Amino acid sequence: MKQVLVLMLVLLSLAGCQSKKEQQVWTTVMEAEVYSISALSGGQIKQIFVSEGQEIESGTLVAKLDDQQLRYSLEQLQASMRELEAQRSLYQSQIALAAADLEYQSSRQRRNERLYEQEMIAQQQVEDGEIIQKKAELQHESARKNLALVTAKQASLQAQIKSVQKQIDDCVIVSSFSGRVESVFYDEGEMLPAMAQLAEIVNTKSMEANIYVNEQRLASLKPGMQVKLRVNGYKNELSAQVVRISNKAEFTPKTVLTPDNRTVMVYAIRLRTGNAQGILKDGMPVNVYLP
Repeated sequence: MKQVLVLMLVLLSLAGCQSKKEQQVWTTVMEAEVYSISALSGGQIKQIFVSEGQEIESGTLVAKLDDQQLRYSLEQLQASMRELEAQRSLYQSQIALAAADLEYQSSRQRRNERLYEQEMIAQQQVEDGEIIQKKAELQHESARKNLALVTAKQASLQAQIKSVQKQIDDCVIVSSFSGRVESVFYDEGEMLPAMAQLAEIVNTKSMEANIYVNEQRLASLKPGMQVKLRVNGYKNELSAQVVRISNKAEFTPKTVLTPDNRTVMVYAIRLRTGNAQGILKDGMPVNVYLP
């Protein structure tokens, strides 16, 4: 009886070892999405509102650049706009006066022509009236051209005002991303060049990783499938999801470990997992267990 029990224990132990041997493990590293916060407009950094290691949300104010010189330029442009508006009012008044004078001279000239036809006035008076009417027409046309010129200048000035206002708005640097501030590359008081990277944001709420499987293993995987992750030092398993399967085969990357170390053609599998508790870190090695 004892021999039978010993034999059964040996068989169970061998079966367990065989099961462990058949279980395939992929070792990979977690990757976090990294975002850059850059300045569209350069200038001296007046104040920085975030610090390294701080968790921020999209829309958080990151820094503010000195915009005093730009505001001076904006005030100057706005003053020029007010000056043009005054000129516009003046030319509109001149147009109205010139139009009234032109109407009067035209009416007078028509009367002179009728009197001339009736031989009640001399031809010289008609010719003098034509000259006066032509002068009124030129004054009216000149006032209209001056108004058109002012209108064009106002349009150009308005475009300059919008440009300066845009530069002022760009001096307020806001994050478009949520995550942890990994690095801040400048200090307050330093000059930040236009388009320079001010800070780096890491998305710690979601992590991704790649594993590589051969053609035989590929058949059992589908997007949306759940897989298990294990991290050294953390006893519980984590769950990840297959989000993308490559359609193109490639050679096994040298930096990736697979069950078979031979050079074979494999397919990249992209995994994604939530990281609300912050257990996973960027670059952390993990073991992946496929179902």
